[in-house]
Amino acid sequence: MSVSLYKPNSKNTGCAFNFRSGINKKQEPVIYISAIQQYSWDDNKKTGNFSGNRDDSDKNINVKFNEFEVGGMISAFKKRHEYSTFHAYDENKTSIKLTPWDKKNKEGKIFPAFGITFLRNGNQSFKLPIEPGEVETLICFFESYLRDLFTFRKKEEIKKRMEQKKNEQPEAPSEAPF
Repeated sequence: MSVSLYKPNSKNTGCAFNFRSGINKKQEPVIYISAIQQYSWDDNKKTGNFSGNRDDSDKNINVKFNEFEVGGMISAFKKRHEYSTFHAYDENKTSIKLTPWDKKNKEGKIFPAFGITFLRNGNQSFKLPIEPGEVETLICFFESYLRDLFTFRKKEEIKKRMEQKKNEQPEAPSEAPF
């Protein structure tokens, strides 16, 4: 299951983010967030292209999140506060920030929105504005992941307990003295 947000722009500074649930080596549900920088802009069609950066490792980033980081993002969305975390993998150091901002519509009414930024090694930036409806969708997506994770862990714990019970040897009855 995944949620993709594509935000190209005419300045060619847009990004696309993909929020995806997957499975790790232990078969547990996990969340991955991938981002790719915009490659080009077609002014005639008013469309952006991202696929041209698919094979450029400086223009892509993939990060795996644990349940506490997902919970932190849900909390930030619901309570409108900033959330940040840090990931280090091999030579890469990535700071991740989720920041609330107020978006004004044409009538000047303010709507709660967010921005997400991945900054890798201090110079590779991946930024995405997240609209109010997209925030709600991501909350549902993240909460679904947490339910799946906890359901998986509960089933594994039950399976483990059943195995332990099965492997326990019943005590042999003591012989009665006659």
